Order: sequence, then structure tokens, then C-alpha cells
Amino acid sequence: MKKYIYLAVSTMLLLTAVFLSGSMLTGQPLSAELFELEARSVNNTITASGRLEYRAGTAVKLPHNGIIDSIAVSNGDSVQKDDLLLSYCKIDDAYLSMLSQYTGLQDSSALVGLLSQYGDTEELLNEVKQYCPIEQVYASRSGKVTELSYDSGDFVGKDSLVLRIAEQQQAEIPVNINETSIRQIQIGQPAEIVFTALPDRRYSGKVSRLAKEAAVTNGLSGKETTVEVVLTLDEQDEDLRVGYSASCSIITSVEEDVLIVPYDAIHTDRDGDYVWVNNNGFARKTAVVIGTEYKDGAAILQGLSEGDSVILNDEPIQEGQKIVPQDRKAVPYA
Repeated sequence: MKKYIYLAVSTMLLLTAVFLSGSMLTGQPLSAELFELEARSVNNTITASGRLEYRAGTAVKLPHNGIIDSIAVSNGDSVQKDDLLLSYCKIDDAYLSMLSQYTGLQDSSALVGLLSQYGDTEELLNEVKQYCPIEQVYASRSGKVTELSYDSGDFVGKDSLVLRIAEQQQAEIPVNINETSIRQIQIGQPAEIVFTALPDRRYSGKVSRLAKEAAVTNGLSGKETTVEVVLTLDEQDEDLRVGYSASCSIITSVEEDVLIVPYDAIHTDRDGDYVWVNNNGFARKTAVVIGTEYKDGAAILQGLSEGDSVILNDEPIQEGQKIVPQDRKAVPYA
């Protein structure tokens, strides 16, 4: 009888030791936030900032050297096709030839330079009017006047830009893309746009133009070589105003069936990257291979499968520790 009692007590002590050792190994149950991995499509993007502008539209240039007689419009004015824009005194070759007889200057550009430095513009304008015809310039299309920087009496050289008629019905956003990324940009690629003035709205657009030449611009890290890329909005909105600043994401490609894990769930030790997975209610350390990094997390190339439940917790975790699910979440869209 004593023998059986001894065996029973020994067995209980052994089971107690096993239980205690298990508890010491696994620690106290951990209340942890969980989420299940879900394969999804993810956009690869290039981000840039810019400002909303009207499409540049039509450039208005003088076909001859001339002096502005009068300006009929101002910057920001809306004009209709065939509206009067300005009138100017046309300085033709006959007038330049006559001036050369008095000045001794035979080169037309030198005569034009002399006229541009004339002290009294009103006196010069009145003089030129005696010999030069008055020409009028009309709008070739409807739109909004921009880049006008001349006044009555100003000298304007042949083929100089006097103003532009921007296309009011089509807004666009020029952005600068670093030369290291420009090969990923193609005309027609979609873009997502958020304006600082309207942070709760998302606008869609597309790449409509790429500059043929690069330029040196000021970036966050100093001067950099960039290429201007123009984004055109797909929609019109009366709440949008020219000059609004915008954050733009150009979608360069779409990856399918991607598993993304938030950065907070990814750990690193001397063996590499790993995550903690909830394996039937217990924590399991799982090595992973990380791929593309996105805004909210990294793609997992190896180590995890769709449906795996990953532990997101700030507290230290032990291998085999019992997990009490706190919540289940889908992987955030990156």
C-alpha cells in the first residue's frame, strides 16, 4: 500500500515539475493583437509634389518688332476667341531703314536695341506712330490670360512672348521626377492626387506629358537633376483653385497576390528577419524574407502564407508562449 502511495506522490510531483517548467518556458499568457494575412494587389508608386495650373495653352507673340500701344486685358482675365488682346506699333524694315540714315547704324538688331533704351517711352511711342502702322492682336481661342508682363509704351522684340491664353477647361499639375526614377514613368499612367486645401478628397489623373530635357532643380537634399512630368486631372471641381499645392502618387505598376506585414511586426536578430505567428494559440518564431517596402509595411516573399495570423505586440514574446487574441485585423493596404 505504501508503495502505491509513494508512486502516486512521485507521479504528482513529476507532473507538477513538468507543468511548472512549461510555465517557466512559455511565461504568462499574452494578450496580443492579431491579424490574418490576406493576399492583395498593391500599387507601386512614385511620389512628387506640385501646384495646380491651367494648361499653358496658346503663346501670343508679335510677328514684328514693335512698341505696345495699348493692352486690352490683364492677367487672370477670361477671353473668348476673337477678343481684342492688344495693339502695337509695327516697326517694319522701312522704318528701320529710315532710322539708319540718321543714326548710322545699319544692323537692325542694334537699332532695335537703341529703341528699347529710349528715355521717354511716351515720346518714342508718339514718334513711331507717325511712321508705323498700328496692328491689333486678337485671341485665337478662348481661355484665361497668363504671363502678361508688358504695358503701354514697352518695346517688344520680334517673336517675343507677350502673353499666354491658358485652357481653363483643363487643369494640370507639373511635378519634377528625379532622373533615377524617370525610366519608370510613361504617358498614360494613372495618378492619385491630394490637395493640401482639400485633404479629405482624392482626385484621379494621368501622366499626359514628359519634358524632353532634364533640368537642375532644388530638392530636399539640395540640387538634383529632374525631368518635368505633367499630370492632367480626370475631373473638374469648382472647389479647386489654380495655385493649390498637391501631393501626387504616380502608379508605375501593380503587383498581384502580395502579402504585406506592418513594420511593427517585423523583428531582426543575428539570424535575420522574423515575425511571431499565432500557431494554434501559441507563439512561434518564423523567419521571413522581405521584398518591396511600402508606406505601411513590407511584402513577404518567403516564410508566411495567406491566412497566417501574425502577432503585433510591443511586449517581449517567448517561443511557445500562450496567446490570448485581443483583436483580428486585415493587413493594412499599402
